[in-house]
Amino acid sequence: MRLALFLFLLVPVLGWSQDSVLDAYLGTGTEDSGYDESLEIPWVEIETRVQQGPKETDLTELEIERLPPGMTLYADLKNLTVDKRDHVARLWLVVRSSGGVENGSYEGFRCATGEYKVYAYHNPNRSTPLRRVRLPRWRVIRPTDYRADLAREVLCSDTNPRDPDSVRAYPVPQAGDYQSPYE
Repeated sequence: MRLALFLFLLVPVLGWSQDSVLDAYLGTGTEDSGYDESLEIPWVEIETRVQQGPKETDLTELEIERLPPGMTLYADLKNLTVDKRDHVARLWLVVRSSGGVENGSYEGFRCATGEYKVYAYHNPNRSTPLRRVRLPRWRVIRPTDYRADLAREVLCSDTNPRDPDSVRAYPVPQAGDYQSPYE
């Protein structure tokens, strides 16, 4: 976009003429490149239903640096899922304070775009522990958020989600965990 704007503003200044030399890679924009946008398949998220909160026995403690002091992050790695249709990693996260107070959230992570979505909240001390989000939406993961560390260090391998079995075996990525998006 910036390049097109730059060329649009630069061409009149240079005095465009018929015998001007064009970059072979940029072209004039009038020829057909052979690319057909109608063949693109748009990304579609699958429907996500949250039935129950996390079980204490399924939670695994994760060492994430960006949590506030006195807080510990747990993840339900046993029930971590990555759907092959939308490539979203979904799991329960529980943040527990040193005083024993905890809050959980069922979240999805899109490694390709660096986004997350909260589908439901869980607090075992409430009369109705599970609260589903009515209209969940994708949000950008801020670089200063603990989710950035979680995505980078645990759930994602570059722009692809890691295989759930390898996350369960080694919550911190190993050298051989990278999967090419072209395989």
